[in-house]
Amino acid sequence: MSAALVVEDLVAGYEPGLPIVRGASLSVAAGEILAVLGPNGAGKSTLGKAVAGIVPVASGSVRLDGREIAGDPAHRMVRLGLGFVPQTENVFAELSVEDNLDLAAAVVGAPRAQRIAGIFELFPDLARQRRLDAGRLSGGQRQMLAVARALVASPRVLVLDEPSAGLSPKLAQHVFAKLAEIARDGVAIVLVEQNVRAALALAGRAVVLVEGRVRLEGEAAALAIDPRLRDAFLGRGEAA
Repeated sequence: MSAALVVEDLVAGYEPGLPIVRGASLSVAAGEILAVLGPNGAGKSTLGKAVAGIVPVASGSVRLDGREIAGDPAHRMVRLGLGFVPQTENVFAELSVEDNLDLAAAVVGAPRAQRIAGIFELFPDLARQRRLDAGRLSGGQRQMLAVARALVASPRVLVLDEPSAGLSPKLAQHVFAKLAEIARDGVAIVLVEQNVRAALALAGRAVVLVEGRVRLEGEAAALAIDPRLRDAFLGRGEAA
């Protein structure tokens, strides 16, 4: 199975000469969910943002369907087929659900009526709330809307930064179930997540970052029972 996204030896950070991601590599295929895990401060979110063109890349490679995109601005990546869902400030709270989707379609030049109709088929809860201001949605519905906004551009790869943050276990489970449905439609998903157990239950594979480097990687089911996973989070020795 060929990879939709390949990241190799990526070095990235907010300030020149002060990298947070220090040579991380990963790959994800179409229809696959890859979990990116690690302790607080490991560089998980920075890695996701660097891949999406939001954090500067100092060196390394990011290839989308074989095309080098490292260092491209975020708006260009969206048009090339890479969607990003940030953890916070990911919807316009004062706009309705439908207006949020309409604006997302306008930004990427997508056929609005067709794309939004497809989104409402995928997210019936949003369809029922289409006239409601996004700020009045529940936490789970708001996260669904953030994902839906990214899907308007029909991405081949979707990168999500901790989509379960602040959600109850029930709402997080609902969001993860929807991500599984999206992956079944052929979208490659990179899931940056702090909820290790839920992420490993959802993903097919996972990588574990420690201090900006990949220390563990493999099948999610195997990592879930690997004692080195706990050691990586507790900072005991090298987990490679």
